[in-house]
Amino acid sequence: MARVNITIDGQPVQAQSGQTVLEAARSNGVDIPVLCDHPALPPEGACRVCLVEVEKQRGLQPACTFPVTEGMVIHTESERVVAARKFVLELLFSERIHYCMYCAVSGSDTTSQCELQRLAYRYGLTSWRYPPNTSKRWPVDASRKHFIMDHSRCILCRRCIRACDQVVANHTLGLRDRGSRTMVIADDGVPFGASTCVSCGTCLQVCPTGALIDRRSAYMGGQGDFTHTLTTCLACPVGCGIDASTRSNTLVKVNGDWGASNGGLLCVHGRFEVVEPQPGRITTPLIRRGERDDAWAQVSWDEAISVVANRLQASKAVAGLASPRSTNEELAAFRSLFDKVPAHDQVGLIYGQMPPPVGQAATLDELSGADCIVVVSGRPLDDQKVVAYVARRTAEQGARLIVVSDEPTALEAYARKCYPLSDIDQAVAEAAAAERPVVLYAAGLALAIYEALRALPAQARVLPLYKGTNTAGAAKVGLAERPVTGKYTVYKGDALFVLAGDEIPDGHDLPEASFTVIQAAYRTRWTEAADVILPALIWSEKQGHIVNIEGRELPVVAFLQPPAGVPADAATLAGLAERLAR
Repeated sequence: MARVNITIDGQPVQAQSGQTVLEAARSNGVDIPVLCDHPALPPEGACRVCLVEVEKQRGLQPACTFPVTEGMVIHTESERVVAARKFVLELLFSERIHYCMYCAVSGSDTTSQCELQRLAYRYGLTSWRYPPNTSKRWPVDASRKHFIMDHSRCILCRRCIRACDQVVANHTLGLRDRGSRTMVIADDGVPFGASTCVSCGTCLQVCPTGALIDRRSAYMGGQGDFTHTLTTCLACPVGCGIDASTRSNTLVKVNGDWGASNGGLLCVHGRFEVVEPQPGRITTPLIRRGERDDAWAQVSWDEAISVVANRLQASKAVAGLASPRSTNEELAAFRSLFDKVPAHDQVGLIYGQMPPPVGQAATLDELSGADCIVVVSGRPLDDQKVVAYVARRTAEQGARLIVVSDEPTALEAYARKCYPLSDIDQAVAEAAAAERPVVLYAAGLALAIYEALRALPAQARVLPLYKGTNTAGAAKVGLAERPVTGKYTVYKGDALFVLAGDEIPDGHDLPEASFTVIQAAYRTRWTEAADVILPALIWSEKQGHIVNIEGRELPVVAFLQPPAGVPADAATLAGLAERLAR
């Protein structure tokens, strides 16, 4: 892009043609304060905190919307600018009850998570110049499960509204009334918990104050009290980048990583449900010593491994099932273990069917830039939520969305056209006529559907809609969805080994066998039916990799310490394989 020469606070710098003053300042290391602006959102120019002085301009200009031009001279902290910013801040503090001592995001000038409070420190506001109306009571909406809305702390920056509209394309939030009575509302004024809100939490992450408050992490520490780890979400195969905040070996909250391919966008599973309490943790090997449900004995690792190895060697047929939430390293160790089992005949995933390849894999960036999106069956709004949000947003920006399915996909309301599967050739022809088509396609379809998709032109990209976080990684080591359904027909002495990890049953049933070993992190109905239980790590304690829906290998970074005596799952599997090889 063309470069322009400008001067910021007396320093000559270069900027790109088309940049705003704010963008040019940021790219040159100059900090201009903002409240309504956010890097993930289009500029709004509503708060006026970013006002700067531009020579030869009559008044102060909003840096977030004012474009740079050749020779422009800008003053970001002149006496006139500082006075204007302080006045804006004083008005904001006077509008509602911003009583910082009781706010969940309050802190010092270095630890505060509230952008409004940090600016008050920066510009020396120590008292109310215009006292707020303390007799007015602003409502608190606590009808959502995971976070609440305190209207007294809202500054009407509209970040939440723009995020809901332009990042998630859900359009739940809006404004009601005018002037001092203006409030953020959901839908037509219903409680947030009864609205169309999908609890993705994007509005929570972009809120600059304590108006939107995470229930779980509130009052658990300030910004400087947390350790931040960038890692990969294991809630589904999208593999979103996340920022995990921890304190005292506890996961406090999860935010989206703005620099990852998901662009900070998360779903309710990846942001909130992963922080929710789970069943009781298993920390020592257990062996059933009787028929009663509580007839469990804690044993040493050596004894547990010995019992399992002896039984697997003596069995006439051994089946193995692994959770698709396992890392590549764990799945490889699982596969290697069964190479040592003399009589293994059925090895696969608990669930997760990988559709056949039909073309070159798309990225989320390519999905965002598509001019035609074809969804072939599946329910991405349920199973791959972030992919569905991106597809929906792209369609609202002008891309043609075409749904091809005999069952509801929940995307029909956003589609230009809807076809039955029998019309797949017509949909493929429409995609072929586009410049940047992306096709989302489900598993379990007829072979003729996949053959039709293979006729897509070279410019087309595809995203497979499968279930299971690391189903693609499992496919790379030769593991597919379990080859058995319902009850497992067993011979006398048959055995079943299940690598469950932190998987929760959630409707999935295990085959029956005479002897069952489960490597699991939690007590569930699966472990109740086991004969031996080996402890396992949970997702936040794992170090390794997964393969996501884009076909990219992504890092899984451990950010919590496991309980004492619980080794990595791959190490447990390797130890068992070594015992079998003796």
